[in-house]
Amino acid sequence: MDLSTSQKLTLGYAALVGVGGVMGYMKRGSLMSLGAGGASSALLYYVYTELPNNPVFASSLGIGVSTMLLGSMGYRFQKTRKVFPAGVVALLSLGMTGGYLHGIIRSQH
Repeated sequence: MDLSTSQKLTLGYAALVGVGGVMGYMKRGSLMSLGAGGASSALLYYVYTELPNNPVFASSLGIGVSTMLLGSMGYRFQKTRKVFPAGVVALLSLGMTGGYLHGIIRSQH
């Protein structure tokens, strides 16, 4: 199976978010990190599976997830000024939001 660049990036993003949730739980005992990271990762995995068949729907869902992560981690970065993990995840989420938006625009033509 030949994966598109969008699928590869989404799969990597899903893995990073999922591992981040587990790390937040292991490091600080944060059930919120575990739940949010797990749910976000699961939704992003679903986006990954749907991208080839339904790119507009999958990209729309990807925009929703990445925007929520951008908002929450961007806020956390502003509050703590810690580049890792909040700044890195916020920046990555910004890039993924743009990528999903690009995918929707490209699919419309």
